[in-house]
Amino acid sequence: MITSIMGLTEGGDPTSPQVSDEVIFISDTLSLLRDAEEISNDAFLEAGMIQGGLSILCSMIMNGSNDQEISAQIKSMISKAEALRSRFPELDAKIESHR
Repeated sequence: MITSIMGLTEGGDPTSPQVSDEVIFISDTLSLLRDAEEISNDAFLEAGMIQGGLSILCSMIMNGSNDQEISAQIKSMISKAEALRSRFPELDAKIESHR
């Protein structure tokens, strides 16, 4: 999840279509991983918080939120993604292997 967020933000502010595409990718990939029993239901649910945060970010960008609000949302998601990585260290690599 951290790789997804960092990938969106490394070139500056992400666009709404970029974030939307990432939300779809994460949603599809998490479902595949859970259905294949490669991740636990707990990992699936906790990763859903990051997916939800990205959906909020997409809406914020579409609605013209200011840079400060967008930056705060991104920082919050990075913090949550780091906590998720601590709890489920294999999750990020499993998600990225589906790119």
